[in-house]
Amino acid sequence: MEGRLEHDVLVRVLDGRIAELRAGAGDRAGARTIDGTLLPGFVDLQVNGMGGAGFEAEDEDAYRVAARAVKAGGAAAFLPTLITAPLDVLAGRAAKLARWIAKGSPPDAATPLGIHLEGPFLELAGAHDAHALVEPTAQRVDRLVDACAGTLRLVTLAPGLPGAVEAVARLRKAGVAVAFGHARSTQRFLDCVRAGATVVTHLFNAMSGIHHRDPGIVGLTLDTESLSCCLIPDGVHVQPAVLRVAWRVLGRARTVLVTDATGASGMPDGEYTLSGTAVTSRDGVVMNRAGTIAGSALTMREGVQRFLRWVPGLDAADIAAIAATNPARIAGATEFGSLAAGQRADFVELRDDGTLRDVALA
Repeated sequence: MEGRLEHDVLVRVLDGRIAELRAGAGDRAGARTIDGTLLPGFVDLQVNGMGGAGFEAEDEDAYRVAARAVKAGGAAAFLPTLITAPLDVLAGRAAKLARWIAKGSPPDAATPLGIHLEGPFLELAGAHDAHALVEPTAQRVDRLVDACAGTLRLVTLAPGLPGAVEAVARLRKAGVAVAFGHARSTQRFLDCVRAGATVVTHLFNAMSGIHHRDPGIVGLTLDTESLSCCLIPDGVHVQPAVLRVAWRVLGRARTVLVTDATGASGMPDGEYTLSGTAVTSRDGVVMNRAGTIAGSALTMREGVQRFLRWVPGLDAADIAAIAATNPARIAGATEFGSLAAGQRADFVELRDDGTLRDVALA
């Protein structure tokens, strides 16, 4: 039922998976009635941490805390995200995280689908460690791919860096999706697209903007129809009017909602860390000591809810696409992202009043 709405559907679940979907009349004895629209569980491609814990911690207890918070925050599955650090440090963090992912998640936690490396192959540091930014040589790319031990799903890099085109091709050959991000130069942009880059990380943030004489990363991205674009819908990273403009250009097929969540997400205002650096969360804004926005305090449910409020005319099929189907496709998560027999039985109900709630069916 991907991409279309059906009414009066019976969903049968067996052993945590969808066993059957049947439209129309039939035996409904013992069935639970849901009045709203049932959507597939949401998938978040960019989660640095949540619930007071971060994935840079190299601590399985911290991973579990964060994964449970991701689930409580409205995502069924996600990519634990590691940002820029010295290569040896980043490889060590990735190896530890990969071992945990291979064990599988506890039943009360969101499913980690694999690792998203946001760095170190970037131009613009943003809240990252500027001293740890490096060019994507074959040796460095292979080092990180090997450290992830088959769990690497997405790498964000800057297309203008020397070696970027070769790095994209190398990552794609290894089965890894490639995103553009933290980038200034548009040099090699289209060459990287031709080499296999398909995603843009947090569109508008930490990248060269659009100008009528220089399209920048933003302009080329909007003009390149093969690129899916991730947006952080907290109203801080991207102002609501800009979200509406982006939606009119990108539409359902190219939009992906992400949180860029940190340990501050799902938590009260206070002091937290991002990749070992102190950050402060206040009134929904997370900043480092330099005053730079450093991730978000968002959960997936909050983000989708805000996008619904700020962008008029969205329907349930739009939300399913941008919060579940599209990100699941990018992550290569064939068990998530749609309502079909064999899919994981993770559901979200979109109520008639526009609110969302997770639904557990057994």
